[in-house]
Order: sequence, then C-alpha cells, then structure tokens
Amino acid sequence: MKSNIPIMRAHWPVRESGGEMMENEQVRVTLLLEGFFTLDLGFLVYGKAPYYGKKYQAALKPLLIRTESDVILVDSGMGELPESYRKHYEIDRRQTLTEALHREGINREDVSLIINTHLHMDHAGNNRLFPNAKTYVQKDELEYAYNPHRFMQAAYIEEFFDGLDFITIRGNYGISDAVEIISTPGHTPGHQSVVVHGDRTDYIYCGDIAPLRENLEKRNIVGVLFNPVEALESLDLLRSLKGVHIFPHDNEQLQL
Repeated sequence: MKSNIPIMRAHWPVRESGGEMMENEQVRVTLLLEGFFTLDLGFLVYGKAPYYGKKYQAALKPLLIRTESDVILVDSGMGELPESYRKHYEIDRRQTLTEALHREGINREDVSLIINTHLHMDHAGNNRLFPNAKTYVQKDELEYAYNPHRFMQAAYIEEFFDGLDFITIRGNYGISDAVEIISTPGHTPGHQSVVVHGDRTDYIYCGDIAPLRENLEKRNIVGVLFNPVEALESLDLLRSLKGVHIFPHDNEQLQL
C-alpha cells in the first residue's frame, strides 16, 4: 500500500534487549553483522581533505525485521564478489549472512521480503540467497542499475540483481503500519531508507545517505554522490526524524 504521508505511527509498546527492539512480541528488529571491508574514508564523507587516502574499516550491517506476517531484510550485505573485484577490496568477513540469520533462528527460505536501500554491491550482494523473497526497490534505482553512469558503474554488479523478483515503487511506501519505506535520493537516483515505527521510538535505517554517524550529526553528505543537492535534502529529512538512526557502515554502532 502506498503511503501519502511522510511518517506513519503504530502504537505498540517498545522494549530494548541487546541488539533488538521488541513490540509486544509482534515486531523484532535485529542488527546483523556480516563483517567489514576497507575503503577510502573520503567515499563516506564529502569534502573533508584529511579523509581522502585514509583507510576505514566499514561495517556491513543488514537489518532483520520480524513481524507476525513477514521476515524482512533491509539490505543483504556484500556476498561473494566476482574474482575481478576481490583484489580491490580487503574484506574481513566475520560470518556469512546465512550464518548470522541462523543465529537468529532464521533460514534462507524464511525471508519473505527484502528492502534494498539501493543496489550497490555492498547492499544487494546476497539477494539471490533468498528464494522466497520479494524485493522492494525504487523504480529509478533498478533502471539506473542496468545502465549506470561510468563513474558509478563499478558499484553495480548485475549478476547480484538481474532477474530477481522485484516490486518497483516510486516514492514513499508503507509495507505495514510498522514498516515504511521513505524515498531518499542523492547517493543514487533511487536510494531509499526504512523506518520501523514504535510507540516510544522509531528506528531509522539510513542507508548510504548517512553511512556513518558523522554524516547525520555534522550534516556532512556521503562522499560518493549521484546528486549532491538531493543528497543534502535527503540527509536533512533523516535528521528531522526522531528515533534511533542506524548507520550501515559505522563500525562503532554494532548493536541497537
């Protein structure tokens, strides 16, 4: 169902337990850790000269959402890169995404929905692992992923997403009363973020509009950009949302 308002609210009580949020046993949110990969810090924060050439161990943190009707993944991590990519990325894989899910009592076949914030290789790399999952992506993102500009071409690996069962959307979209997609373009043409609504707090999965806490708190846009103006507008939107913000590459935020 499409959402005509920026934010919807459910009215379920929330309690926190380690890396999870629980709402009357109806909704559980768990931050998963696939591992880390090394990249230039300048890719994550725009325009800070000291960051260029500085290496950063970026976390790979999909989000698991369990509701009464669905098992949802927000992003699917990096997965196994093609041989031609491996020499360019130092990956410290702590566990596979499948292993992380098994620790939560979830099998690959149990995942019913995937929400990709965007289709870069470090966010959609494991989509194929989930045979029963339908995947939500912005229409603009899917179209661009098949024909990206040269400067972003290496970030999209077509074999990670080609032929999958996508549900394409435009703009904000309500998965349920508790889970909503919000359009946040700028990093890519069809970037989107996810909000999980609770009675006392919301959880906001920022995606790569704010890959690090620093992006949000210091109002610094991400370093890799399709449209810097849209990226700043999207960042300001995320900054306006009250709740617990989740930064997918921040290596200091490993639990909620």
